Order: sequence, then C-alpha cells, then structure tokens
Amino acid sequence: MPITPRRCPAPHSVSLLTLASLLVATAPAAEAQSFLGRGAPQVLSLPDAQTAVRRAGPAVAETIPSAPAPAPAPALPQRPFPALSTGLRLAGEESSLQWPVYLTETQARERLRLRIGYLAAISVVPDASFLTATVNGVAIGRSEIKAPGAIRIIEFDIPADLLKPGYNAVAVAGIQRHRVDCSLDATYELWTQIDPAWTGLVASPGAAGVASLRDLPAIAPDGRGVVPIRIVLRSRPGFATFERLIGLAQRVALAGGFSQAAVEFAAEPGGPAGLDIIVGGSDGDSTGLARQPLAFEPAQGERAARITLAGDTPAEIEAAQRIVSVTTTRDPLGSPQGLKVLAQTRGVPARSSETLSVTAFGLQSRDFAGRLFRTGFDVTLPTDFVPADYDKITLDLAGGYAAGLEVGAQIIVDLNGRNVASVPLARADGDIFRDEAIALPLSRWRPGRNRVEIRALLPTATDRVCEEGAARRRFMLLDRSSMTVPRLAQALRLPDLAATLGGGLPKLAADRRPRLVVPTPDRETMSAAATLAVQMALSAEKPIDFELANDRALDGRTPTVVVAPARALEPDVLRAVGLNPDRIRQIWEGRAATASLGEPTRRVAVMDGASLDRLRNDRPPACALPAAAPRSTNPVPSRERLDALGTDDRDLVADWNGTLSTQPRLADRATAFTARLTAAAWDSWTATVNWAQDQVREPEIEINPQASLIVGQGLPGRDPNGLLTVFTAPNAASLQASALCLTTPSIWNRIEGRVATLNGDDGTLAVYDAKQVRLVESGPASIGNLRLVVAGWFSTNPSLFVLILFAATVSLGLSTSAMLRDLGRAQGNPGGTPRADDRHEDL
Repeated sequence: MPITPRRCPAPHSVSLLTLASLLVATAPAAEAQSFLGRGAPQVLSLPDAQTAVRRAGPAVAETIPSAPAPAPAPALPQRPFPALSTGLRLAGEESSLQWPVYLTETQARERLRLRIGYLAAISVVPDASFLTATVNGVAIGRSEIKAPGAIRIIEFDIPADLLKPGYNAVAVAGIQRHRVDCSLDATYELWTQIDPAWTGLVASPGAAGVASLRDLPAIAPDGRGVVPIRIVLRSRPGFATFERLIGLAQRVALAGGFSQAAVEFAAEPGGPAGLDIIVGGSDGDSTGLARQPLAFEPAQGERAARITLAGDTPAEIEAAQRIVSVTTTRDPLGSPQGLKVLAQTRGVPARSSETLSVTAFGLQSRDFAGRLFRTGFDVTLPTDFVPADYDKITLDLAGGYAAGLEVGAQIIVDLNGRNVASVPLARADGDIFRDEAIALPLSRWRPGRNRVEIRALLPTATDRVCEEGAARRRFMLLDRSSMTVPRLAQALRLPDLAATLGGGLPKLAADRRPRLVVPTPDRETMSAAATLAVQMALSAEKPIDFELANDRALDGRTPTVVVAPARALEPDVLRAVGLNPDRIRQIWEGRAATASLGEPTRRVAVMDGASLDRLRNDRPPACALPAAAPRSTNPVPSRERLDALGTDDRDLVADWNGTLSTQPRLADRATAFTARLTAAAWDSWTATVNWAQDQVREPEIEINPQASLIVGQGLPGRDPNGLLTVFTAPNAASLQASALCLTTPSIWNRIEGRVATLNGDDGTLAVYDAKQVRLVESGPASIGNLRLVVAGWFSTNPSLFVLILFAATVSLGLSTSAMLRDLGRAQGNPGGTPRADDRHEDL
C-alpha cells in the first residue's frame, strides 16, 4: 500500500510554538488574556518577543478562553477605522469593506501595520476561504479565515511609500465557501464579522499624532468607529454659550470629516481617542491664550488631543468657530484611491436628468464563479426630491451569464432593503447583455442616502452534489453599466424625517434660525441634543445655526427640534407629532425613573471589545443599552352592556307585540320604504365620507415596549415653516445612549416617514410613513416642476385622485346637461301637424 509521507513542521515553527508554550506555562493565571464575554483578544507577546509579532506576513494572535474579565490595554498603539454606512459584515461568497483613512505627513512616513480582528461563521471552511487586505489598491497580504468560535487577530506589514499624506483607501475582501452545503440557500450562512475594536492601523510606541487643526481628519476614533468630542466646562454657561459650543462642535466634525461623532459635556478630559474641547482654559495654562481665541495641543500618552478656548463668552467662541471653519473649506488631500473611497463613503450625489457610470460608485468589471453574486453602492438624491410614481430611475446593466443555469436564475435589485425589480436569466445556453434596462420606481427612493443592492441568483444542477464543475465562472458584470436619473420633482415633503434629518432642515426656512428646544438641560440631555445637531450638520454638509431654548416648543414660527425625556414633554407636543402621550407613559412607566442606565452606558462606551454574541448578531458597535423587559399593556376594560330587560322579558314583550300588531296599511308601507331608502342613502354617504377620511387620517402608532427612542415629526399649524421634530426617550441616560446609536451611519441613513422608533440595544429601527403630507416648493417656481409635483401628489393619493376624478365627471355631466337644456328648437306642436311658420322656415 502507498505510504503517505509525514509532514514535519519547519524549525522556526517549532521554536515559535515552544516559545509560546513556555510563555503560557510560566505566566501567572492573572496574566491570561481572554476573548470571551466582554473582553477581547490580545497579541500574546512580551517585550523580548516583539520581533516575532512584527515579522513579515500575517501575524495571528492565538486566543485563550477564560471567564469574562476586563480587557487589558492593547499591546501596541492602534488607530481604529471610522464607522461605515454599510456595517462591518462580509456576507456571502464574495464581499468587501473599505475605509477612507486620513494620515498626517509624519504618520504616512512611518512603518505601519494593518491589524484585522474578526469572527467568522462556523459554516465557513478555512481551506477555501480567505481574507485579503489592500491599501490604495495594492494587496499587502492574505490569510485563511479560521475564527468560527473566537475573535482572531491578524496583522500585515504595509510596504514603505504605499501610504500617502491625506486620505488612503484601506480595504478588506473576503472569499468564503461553505463546509458541507453547495446550495444557493447555504450562501446566506457565510459571514465574517469585523470587530472594530481590534481593527485598524498599528504603529510603534511614541508615534506622532495630530499636530495642528488642519489635520483634524486624523483624529483617531474609539473602538466603535465613533469620534468622541468632549466639551469640558469650567463654569455654568448660559444658553447663548451652549449655542456657540454646539456650533463649534459642528464645525470641528465637518472639518474632520467624521462619519459619526459623540458630543459629551464632561467635567474632566478623556482619552486617548477623540478630541477634548476645554472651555475657558485649563488648569495652569499659560497667558498665551489671551492673545488667540484657541490653542491646539497634540495628544500625549493616554490624553487625547485638545482644543483650549481662551474664554467662555459667546464672542470668544464665535472667534474660535471662524478659525475652525477655515480648515473646512480646504479640498481634501490623499491618494487617488483614497479620495475616491471618501466620495463613495459620503454617498455619490445624483441630480436630475443625469446619467452616471457605475464606476463612479466604485464598481468595476468582474466575473463570478459562485452561486450568489452580490454588489451594491450608495446614491445620494437631493433632500427636496419628491418620491412618487411619476417616473423611474433606470439601471442599465451590461454583462453576461453562463450556460446551464437552472430555472430560478435571475438578477434581483434591492433598494433600501426592499426588493423593487427582478430580471430572469432564462436562456439555457447563456447570454451576453449590453443594455439590460431595469426600472426602479421613484416611489421606492427617499431623499438623501439610498442603498442599491444587486444580486444574481445562479443555481446549477451541480450544486446539489457539490461537483468540481461548480467552480466555473457563471456571471459577469461590466463597468460600462450605468444609472439614469430622470427629471426630479423638487419640493420638500412634510413630514418626512429622511428629508429634514438628511440635510433639508436648513432649506425649509432659509431666512429663519431653526430652534433646538431642550426643556430639561441636564448633562445627558444636552449631550444627546448636541450629538444629534452634529449629525444633522454632517448630513447637510454645513453648520446649522440652532437657536437654543428650553420652552415654547409649539411656537410654530420656525422649524423646531425638541430633545427631552418623555416625562419632560407636554402632552400637546407629543400629540402634535402623532404620538399618544398616555400610551408612551404606559410603556415607559417602569423605565422613566431608572437612573442606573447611565452607568452601564458609560461602561460600554469605554469597552475595548464587543462580546461574541453582539458580533454574531451583527449589532452596531455604538448601540448598547440594558435591554428593557417587555411590559404587558393594560387591557382596555370591557364595558358590560346593561339591558333593562332580561332575556325572558324581551321574548315576552316580542310575543305581545306580535299578537297586538295589525296588518300594515299602504301608506305605512310607503312611509317605511321611504325611511329605509333614506337610511340606506345616508349610510352610503357616511361610509363614503369615512372612507375618504381614512385615506388621509394618520393611524395610531403602536409603540414597541422595547423601543428606547422615538423620533416623531408633524405640522402643528398651517405654516410649513413651523415643522416640529421630537426626539424622546424614557429618561436622560437612555436618551443620550440611544441618540448615539441613532447617529450610527447604517441606522441614520434609514430614517424616514413621520415616526421612527429605535431599540438602542440592537439598533432595530421601525418607521411609519405619513398618509397626509404637504409639499413645499424649495426651488424657483416653474410650470415643469409644478407639473411633476402635482403628478407626484396624485400618485401618492390614488384614492383621492379617483374621488376627484369621479366628482369632476359628475360635475361635467351636470354642467353639460344644464348647458344643453336651453339649446335647440322647442317642439310647440306635439300633435303632429306642422305650423304654417314652421313650414315656411323649412322652405
């Protein structure tokens, strides 16, 4: 029988394994590094073993299971990546993620490494599944996917001169294959979850950081991809000062190009991630601040970079705003790949009557040998775009598919998570298509950011038996594909959270300052309000000059945003946005007075790694709240109907009425018939009126008891400039944590409708559309745009359109009858003999 040679490990592998065994054997129990629970894995290395960690190629960090324990500090300094709008999961057979990462000129010259921490599904087979890392389009390494039950860390050296000052494109691509199942459905079981707390750039200790304001984009986020902006107050400022501080935070976030920022009014500085803004100078600062509005100090050790303001008066803070705004106007720098990824991450804008190639969205020509092809891109439509069925956006695809695909092979296009179109791949001998037009109705799009997903289902007969031929190429998508946008109707639709929160709030009343109302300006509520204001400014791509107040939420003279716990809001404020105050009080009654929510929230905020459970369920890293226990709603008490007579008594009376009644007369029958006819006509009219009212009546919203944040929008009066938007939660601590969860890009870009509810623990978002909306023209008045707006309004109100058409038809018939009644010749002699004058006229 043939003898299989035994493979022996290489000598250097034996030495490394021996060294690792000695380290584990000699280390005390307290030094064991863990990954389970809420801890995180660390690189198993000592100061004398740094050379082993820094070796070329991927450096895999082995993990040791243990009981949950606080995670120790990272072994090496790390620069986490910013939050993405697409999430952090590599799903399916082929998938990729890419980040725009800003580096200063000094950082770009350093020798950096790319660290990736991930958790993979147990169904992923390691031998045929790989992660590939690229920087600015250059592959720097590949590693097998081997983490079905633990967080695994790999590191790649980045070649010299590959990183450039400014923005750089860092990408991670995954190819995944199933262990045992080759069916199409099994591809949905393939995933690799990137752990943001252990993914980023690693530098040597003492590496240079951000040195000036112009390098604000290089401010490092925390392990969730969020940039903390801590505003340290040395005194109790008034509302005018708070207004300017919120404006300063907006300008800092815009200058830094942050994808997500968390503003906190703190008593002490923090670190090392993010930025501290010291208001009024720090302890022992020099007198140099008296000559300039602000001073920038680089990060040192565990202390974050900081901006120190010379004073806390509104005028001094406005001077600091002007200095920060100068950096916002500069064009971004970086490699061509980095600038392209930056534009794609922010969302490629699409305008009326425009055709865009898919290359603008980062898609390239590629062929595919798997069973489920996936790709997608983000499109940003104007915030004053009217989504309705008056036209469609056309996606023209170019590509081809191989022969032998089974029935059911098709291309599916999903828009914002909902299927909108499909094209069958029906030819048994395959096909090459050049202009496969797929219509995407405008009613399925929303103002602001939209996510387009393209899937190709490619089953074959070989999938059922996992034959080797299953690896042949099955699908091809070419970069000559394009997307054509028709002429869009321009008008703000109110209420619509997607339009206003996505950047349309400043367009609503350009000549008036929007109001930010905080009825209870405590530390947590003010932090939540500032975080939301910064995110709205990032969506609008410019600062929003809010007027801060704590009263007159229903003023109605200017757009108003209210941020407060539910118990601090007047019932009329909740009713104005379509919410039931009694219902909200009922579901949040047990959590309204809970003061212990703030402490777990702060622990999560500084947590070094996410738990395995949160990674498996793909929960956003910035969403973490103690889950509220479900509360059963109080049943509506049934009202017993008390009749004056019992059953026997009613039967007895009916018998007596039957014996005493006489035969009805003809007049009585006519009267009864007329009464029944009148009643039937009245019932029909009432039903018609109720039906018409139901078409525009807003239904009562059933709030999920698990919701930790509610966003509602409404028009209290007739003036559209008085738009009211309310953010509310059970208490101030959950309001702050839920606001941070809501501003996660992957959640913020999905807000729409008139009401949205959020579970701040898992990021679940529920939206409720408005039946009755008001369209307000935002651009110059024109007949063409008015025609599109009217067509859009009719398409969103089809029942009223039918009713108006029916009324117009009846009116036309009645008016025509009335007009023709007096026309023509009167027949004065119906007896048949024509009169003499008639005969004369005929002659």
